[in-house]
Amino acid sequence: MLRRSKLKISGEDLEREQKWAEDKMYYAARAAWVKRNRRVPGKPYNWATWFENMFGENLFEYAKRMKGKKKAATSS
Repeated sequence: MLRRSKLKISGEDLEREQKWAEDKMYYAARAAWVKRNRRVPGKPYNWATWFENMFGENLFEYAKRMKGKKKAATSS
């Protein structure tokens, strides 16, 4: 049996990992949004549900939050 060590990430590595996680979520949301009402192949749920299962946040709430974030950035 393999034992998994608990890695501690800090500094620049942590920032890079967080940025990658944010980017992954952003691009997954973009892809899921286009097909949000279609079923995931071989699954009994749609892409909006897939996104929520994958990231723990509702796709529509995420889109609303990101829209507000973009609007705040452009108005500054």
